[in-house]
Amino acid sequence: MLVCATGPLSAQDDLFARFGLDKLQLASLGVSAGRIFPAQLQPTTIYAMAADYGEIAHAWRVIFGASYWESQFRDEVIQTFVDSLNKNIDPTTGTGRVLPSRILLYDITLSVEGRYTPVQSNDLKPFLGIGMAAHAINAEGRLVNGTFVERALDNIAAGIFLTTGVSVRVLKHFGVEVAARGDLLSSFRSVQLRGGATYYFGHIRGMAPPPPPDTLKPPPA
Repeated sequence: MLVCATGPLSAQDDLFARFGLDKLQLASLGVSAGRIFPAQLQPTTIYAMAADYGEIAHAWRVIFGASYWESQFRDEVIQTFVDSLNKNIDPTTGTGRVLPSRILLYDITLSVEGRYTPVQSNDLKPFLGIGMAAHAINAEGRLVNGTFVERALDNIAAGIFLTTGVSVRVLKHFGVEVAARGDLLSSFRSVQLRGGATYYFGHIRGMAPPPPPDTLKPPPA
């Protein structure tokens, strides 16, 4: 069994090495907040976390992220929906009309991003990234509860996004970051502006510790 397992494990190690995945290690952890502007919904506050797992290729880094926001559909969007329903009601029958009410939307997002950061010696680091995200979306509201509209809005959707911004390391282990991001899903689009703080870890592995001072002295004659 050990001999049989050696082949698959070796192939897996080669695959990780080929794509640079064996280099990944947690380099920094950040938290941020800002404003998101989803299509057809009211602008709202977004909260996010990001973990930088270091370089996977020259000047390219891997960022894992998570975010949460909640908002509601704009009044004019709901009114258009209600008007379309009321058009199908015959006023001569005396049937009641549909009244508008709030429809809330919640979004939890998990993402992975490839971020290009030009190599430079100063602490000001501009970046440009592209990535994929999974959105867990939930809708609630008396107007749609228990209907096919609610089931259509409740969804786990995949999308792509672009991001750009700049990070500045102000202390050895602390920095700040501002970024703009645009998401594209099949159901809606959004733009967000965020700012936050980042904690930079020390080099976890892959770097040999410096030799003690005594070993740097030449041997006695």
